Amino acid sequence: MFVELIESLRCPRHLEGATDSPHLVASATRSAARHIVDGVLGCPVCGAEFPIVNGVAHFDRPARPTPEQQPGEEEAMRLAAFLELTDARWYALLHGRWGAHADLIHRLAETRLVLVNPPPNVPGDVAAAIVETRDVLPFAPLSARGAALDEGASPELVRSAVRAVRSRGRVVGPASLPIPDGVTVVARDDHLWVGEKIAVNTPPRLVEIASGRKRSLPED
Repeated sequence: MFVELIESLRCPRHLEGATDSPHLVASATRSAARHIVDGVLGCPVCGAEFPIVNGVAHFDRPARPTPEQQPGEEEAMRLAAFLELTDARWYALLHGRWGAHADLIHRLAETRLVLVNPPPNVPGDVAAAIVETRDVLPFAPLSARGAALDEGASPELVRSAVRAVRSRGRVVGPASLPIPDGVTVVARDDHLWVGEKIAVNTPPRLVEIASGRKRSLPED
């Protein structure tokens, strides 16, 4: 868990339907290169605790594990382009099988990657964070540059991911996944669709993920 990313974490027990959910705080027992390897994320409001073990933040057990996937260079390039991963000040969410391409995307893109329930063969050092959860993503609204969702995403997880994506940010999903509310499709084929989150009025984001410096950050 990249330490600057903690600024964007919120307690998942308060996110659904909340306008201002509490920040999570971190306690590290082992860290390396500005990443928490082992530790605990805690909510100062409800007292919930979520362990970080070997670099993976455990919020809830997934409904089913993501099977091992083989990375593909062409698919990685397309995904990086669809999500517009050109800005190191942001992070992007790769859910399920999309995490298999994280190593290739990491070499192509400047935006940091957060892997949600990735396949077991994905190296952890290519991501700013690895999160294990079932239906709720522990990220602040409008804090992610984009999100890629796979077929195993529950309606609750899809709604949670869209909430985390910034205004006009990209959301990618397979053709079998229904288009989420609040997303307008900009391109699609027989395999997947690419959507854009409908713009909402919001003040500038105050956290700069890459450097840790706090300042107003424009949407684009």
